[in-house]
Amino acid sequence: MSFLKVETNIPLSEINDSFFIESTDILAKTLNKSPSEISVFVNADQPMIFGGSQEPAAIVVLQSVGGISPNNNKNHSAALFPLISKHLKVQENRISIAFNAVEPHDAGVNGKTFIQ
Repeated sequence: MSFLKVETNIPLSEINDSFFIESTDILAKTLNKSPSEISVFVNADQPMIFGGSQEPAAIVVLQSVGGISPNNNKNHSAALFPLISKHLKVQENRISIAFNAVEPHDAGVNGKTFIQ
């Protein structure tokens, strides 16, 4: 189970489906997971100030059971910053990504936690 959550002030109408497809493919590779284990969603049209400016920006959270570590996060960053910049037209210096490791007992699917 892995989630990429993007909060942005970019209008939803400007975000193409290819962002979701490419994000899923990239994260499947960097997290070493099946694409069926990846969820990507964008909360667009958000009022946002980033670094004192209302220019296009994105605040991103990658949460995952497994695949989050100091070394892995370097690979996630290297893949995600250019991808978000390309698809959302946000300069890389206006993107912030938080990486959250989720313990298996703190996540569930199909009515069970990941350790059941």
